[in-house]
Amino acid sequence: MLPSSVAGPVTQTVGYFQAPADTVAPWLLDGMGKGWSRRPVQWRSVEDLAAVMAPSPDMNRSAIVPVAGWSLLFRNGPRGNDVGAVPSLAARQLSCLALRAVCIPDDEGPYPARILEVFAPDGTPPLLERRSIAAANDGGSWVFETSGEPFEFEDLDRYKRRRKAERFPPELLYAYLGHLGVPYDTEPDWEGTQLLERR
Repeated sequence: MLPSSVAGPVTQTVGYFQAPADTVAPWLLDGMGKGWSRRPVQWRSVEDLAAVMAPSPDMNRSAIVPVAGWSLLFRNGPRGNDVGAVPSLAARQLSCLALRAVCIPDDEGPYPARILEVFAPDGTPPLLERRSIAAANDGGSWVFETSGEPFEFEDLDRYKRRRKAERFPPELLYAYLGHLGVPYDTEPDWEGTQLLERR
């Protein structure tokens, strides 16, 4: 399942785009500026992703991976996958549903978190954010925050629990991804990955 800690910080955050990789990759490359190139790779598994997209202070690689008609985005940021503002830009420029999903269980790493940010053409300008839900611990105390109108499938009673860490656990994140039609539990087409690199 993605996001998860299957490849550590490389896969704990994932960008999801409801558009094919052949649309997302050239669009992303076009916005990267000079010095970037695109090439297909023949990855076979998440281990190949982890080896190539290990965290880097230069953040000089982006991988677009097809999965069931959607695209996954991985960028080798200093602390792992850093999708930045790309989902918001995709909602605006590609007119597609785009998400940032984060899942770091409570017992993994110093900064556990579950975050879901949904951007859509009908979202609130200027970022076109449709909904954001976050339960996170940045090394101190837990915070729980939401913005935007709740989806009809949300378990709003869960948000009233005393412990903030329990208000948005991994299983609830995955349930919400399922309701949104995100193929979070489908094996990606690793061999169809397109890699953007800065030389």
